[in-house]
Amino acid sequence: MSDRKRDAIARAALTLFAVDGYERTSVDAIATEAGVSKRTVYSHYADKEALFLSVVRDTYEGMLTRISEIVDHVPWDRDLTAALTKCATDITRSIVRSPERSTLSRLLIAEAPHFPDVIDLLHTREITPLIALPLERLAAAGRLTVTDGRQAAEHLAALTFGQVSSRSLMGTVPLGEEETTRLIKGGIQVFLRAYAPPSASVAVPARAASSSAA
Repeated sequence: MSDRKRDAIARAALTLFAVDGYERTSVDAIATEAGVSKRTVYSHYADKEALFLSVVRDTYEGMLTRISEIVDHVPWDRDLTAALTKCATDITRSIVRSPERSTLSRLLIAEAPHFPDVIDLLHTREITPLIALPLERLAAAGRLTVTDGRQAAEHLAALTFGQVSSRSLMGTVPLGEEETTRLIKGGIQVFLRAYAPPSASVAVPARAASSSAA
């Protein structure tokens, strides 16, 4: 099967499963939506359940990959407030606002309880560990007072893109740029009140500052 046809089937399946539910979505409907034959669908997926699990897993893993890339490209050695804001803003723009994410969220709410494999996936592959690592490194450098990186990452997520997700009903209701920026900025301020060291050392570290001056 070509990548183009596989992608078309995955997109069609994700959309129809979210709109009509797992039980009411037929393989015939998915094939029609994707513009392929039913035989083509079955040439790659053993049955509808295998297709469902594959689509959920691949979509979720794709989101995690994008978040990992965002976190890796944040300039954590520079101004801390700016770094945290960039991380939260980029995750919001790439993940929280994406139609794919809102579709996946609706699908998981409706169907995850019926599929233990999906619940296991969500429990074993989470977003917060990806954010916890740089926060722990900042703590080791004395720039944050973090004793539990995972908990700090959960707080950062809840205060920033978690708020955007909640306010936009998981991406289903458009949220303006000004409101999004306000939520993220306020969330970062609260996070730093809780986790900034007593010296409030959130600016550029001396090493980075001297490098910039050079």
